Amino acid sequence: MKKKYSLLALGIAIIALLLWWAGIGEVAEILKKARGEYLILAVIMYSMSLVTWGLRWRVLLKALHVDASFTKILVALLAGIFVNNITPGARGGGEPVRMYFLAKETEKPYGQVFATVMMDRILDLVPVIVMLGISTAYVYKLGSLSLTLILVLLDMAFAGLILFTLGILLSERKTKGALWWFFRLFERITPRRADKYRERFKRIVEEDVPRFQNDFRFLIKHKGTFALALVYSTASWIFTVLRTYFVFRAINFPISLVDVMVVQMVGIVIGMISVIPGGAGIIETVNSGIYVILGINKEIAVTATLLDRLISYWAPTAIGAVVTTHFGAKLRRKSLIGKR
Repeated sequence: MKKKYSLLALGIAIIALLLWWAGIGEVAEILKKARGEYLILAVIMYSMSLVTWGLRWRVLLKALHVDASFTKILVALLAGIFVNNITPGARGGGEPVRMYFLAKETEKPYGQVFATVMMDRILDLVPVIVMLGISTAYVYKLGSLSLTLILVLLDMAFAGLILFTLGILLSERKTKGALWWFFRLFERITPRRADKYRERFKRIVEEDVPRFQNDFRFLIKHKGTFALALVYSTASWIFTVLRTYFVFRAINFPISLVDVMVVQMVGIVIGMISVIPGGAGIIETVNSGIYVILGINKEIAVTATLLDRLISYWAPTAIGAVVTTHFGAKLRRKSLIGKR
């Protein structure tokens, strides 16, 4: 925990340096003239991206006859977002958390719910690859060879990631290995709790992985479910791009949706490889830098990036922390009642 907080403090220090670089007075002046109606629209766009994400997951859950209210789905998503945002690197810790919460709430097998979670992750990456392709073509036309090369590498990395993930999920041995990787990640976050649940987790892996394999293959082959979930996934990413677009409009700066898309795509990868939880400070810096490369003044770039991250990272992390604490207490009460 000390290491995690130290890294987070480093991220905040980087943000402070970014503000200093852009000019605190200039940023403050831009914020004074900000238009509240567009900021509200940006918040609505984030909310809509979360709602469509929830709808995507619900489609997958219904295909496997997992009956969960939309409220429970959103709560599980917020808990997963919170854990992802405090986890360094690929931010995979949130997936087992939302699987655990929803499995407990619906009283369904972990393997069944986990199949929907992993298919949800696959479907999340499909629109990303399409947007990376559009971004690559756009940057190439602008004549920025270095940024084009970065995006081409990202195209290849994400395509490889999908194939790699499918290779793991369609192999029982590799799936078990991946689950143990998630458990070790959980162990790093809360070692005492992980030690308490180690034997139970071992039983779950051995019993639920075969069920997971069958359900995951079913979701891949179920064309109607796959297509509808992909529509929701695409909508979720459109709302994500529109969120940042409205942030720029809020500070009275016109920007193209493609410029926003380019920066979003690079920011995703930075968040996945960052050693600082949630890429705090790193994503803000990289995103601001790319906006500057695209011809936007540094004070505008930094102000927009910080506002966007406030809406998409800091606020959801705080809300997710409250939800996770409340939901965790609820599950503990259920567990105590069940033991009586």
